[in-house]
Amino acid sequence: MNLVLARSCSNSCPYCFETTERNEDRQNLISMENVNKFASWANNAGVPYLSLLGGEPFLHPKLADIIRIFRQTSPAMELQIFTGGVFNKELLEKISPQDTGLIFNINEPSDYRNPKHFKKVISNLEMAIRKGFIVVLGFNVWREDFDIKFMPSLAHYYGRTNFRWTVANPQWNCPPNVIKPEKFDVVAQRCFAMLKEAARLDLTADLDCPLPLCFFNESQLAWIRQYHPGTSARIGRCEPVLDVTPELEVIRCFALSKLTRVKLTDFPNENAIWHWFFRKVDTQLLPQGCFKHCGDCQHFKLGKCSGGCLAWHECIVDMEMQSETSKLVMGMQQALEEGQPTLALELYDRSSYYLKTAIPKFAAAIAAYQLGKHEQAFRYAAYAQDLTTNPGLRSQIGDLLQKIPLPGYKKRSHIPSGNDYVEFISNQNI
Repeated sequence: MNLVLARSCSNSCPYCFETTERNEDRQNLISMENVNKFASWANNAGVPYLSLLGGEPFLHPKLADIIRIFRQTSPAMELQIFTGGVFNKELLEKISPQDTGLIFNINEPSDYRNPKHFKKVISNLEMAIRKGFIVVLGFNVWREDFDIKFMPSLAHYYGRTNFRWTVANPQWNCPPNVIKPEKFDVVAQRCFAMLKEAARLDLTADLDCPLPLCFFNESQLAWIRQYHPGTSARIGRCEPVLDVTPELEVIRCFALSKLTRVKLTDFPNENAIWHWFFRKVDTQLLPQGCFKHCGDCQHFKLGKCSGGCLAWHECIVDMEMQSETSKLVMGMQQALEEGQPTLALELYDRSSYYLKTAIPKFAAAIAAYQLGKHEQAFRYAAYAQDLTTNPGLRSQIGDLLQKIPLPGYKKRSHIPSGNDYVEFISNQNI
């Protein structure tokens, strides 16, 4: 989870996807009252990891006090500051390396509008390392002609064992100032060359925002899995990140900040917020990918790939619209009530991988059982049982599993009607 301390920024990254947060009339600095509220919520929710973001978090005049509050409230929580590196070096004296780590997002020298800024970033980076901070370097690829040796050589020079990187993403429904998907095949070759250079210097590279599985070819992916497992592990699926604003509103990620936001304290923990965004936002954007051929891709159909950053997915998103999962459940429920289990299974089979959550799988298990497809029914029910943490649903699934005969087991005489479980399904909050 990420917490925005200050929307203002001392940097000028040409690919920035936080501009709408600053351009709109929004609160700049998080108040200490909201810091305390967030700290209390995070402690109760058991948040294990928190990144302090901006803009530029070093622009918050009470940064040291904020860190102290988190250390006192949640001493076991891992804390780090994500900085662009353009700040007064005296600020490093006010915080302790024992309390937080630092991630420096560093651009190539030519990408700074003020030439002095790159020198300031490097000076602050060096001072942070000398003071004993855990320091990670980050790099965003945003143009085709980037220097493939820049980040590997910088990380190597300053004794880092790895660095973070990604291909910069746009803001949803905004004109992009980054590399478009139709150019991915070109930039992928340069990214692979950068990873090769990193391996030559005994560095590993971790991918930040995910890329589509087809970004690299199969032979490149095989090599990356060996030398950069932190990159290969992040290729494919794009999932909610959860950025918390100074007003304690949560957005799915900065790339989708124009869509919707929810109140942090309306939810008990990160997982609940994550699932809310997945149901309300992701399921509307995921049926298509950033390429026309995504719809024919088996990896995309099976949910192994999201088809690139969701901000590239051109789709009209209606936050008032009933979720696609809810519509699937209601359709399957109606089919079961009307004694049409075949139709219920057809609705399930035609649906996107991302809509086949625990309750639709449970409904599919009921339909398959009524049709005498016992192995299929058992598989769907067992899968639904693994997916859900709802004790009521787990109990209902358990009852069904007890009734499903498998080869070698004695068959049960009772075949449940659609109405046996429809009432339970209809009462769930999808």
